[in-house]
Amino acid sequence: MPQARREAISRDERLSAMVAAYFDPVWRSLRRLGVADGSLDDAAQQVFMIAARKLDTIDPPGEKAYLLGIAVRVASDARRSQTRRREVSGDETDRADPAPSQEELVDRKRAREQLDRILAAMPMDLREPFTMFEIEGLSIPEVATALGIPLGTAASRLRRAREEFREHVLRIGARQGGSRV
Repeated sequence: MPQARREAISRDERLSAMVAAYFDPVWRSLRRLGVADGSLDDAAQQVFMIAARKLDTIDPPGEKAYLLGIAVRVASDARRSQTRRREVSGDETDRADPAPSQEELVDRKRAREQLDRILAAMPMDLREPFTMFEIEGLSIPEVATALGIPLGTAASRLRRAREEFREHVLRIGARQGGSRV
């Protein structure tokens, strides 16, 4: 087999492995960063198309952070185009869950909707590091790299985002008669 053919297969295998490993976190991040449900699959595909073009520059241990950094930019573009089109979000559902009970599904949906409302109320410069760190499990250095900001700035934004998240949760609890989220 010619060398060029082997390299193409190797690139395809690596990209396939990245999609298999990181599609769900990318999809969830896009959703939590404000991409409308009807555009999520296209936005996720766009993330991986960009990654495919830049595959040779992506450090294998940093793939997730790199992909989530691309997702931040794709989400920003998608939100801008949504604003122009005046799209309204529809049903908020997650990717394939195992078969939980109806009651558990309702509880999950309520919690997810509250999380989405809190995240939507946060400024994007706080929402991005919060989502990457708290929800997707990236480290502070990975968040800083993905967002292209200094390490101290990433840590500071995360601290402020946590404070804002906590304040939102307390307000929701107060409105619901003191019950906690």
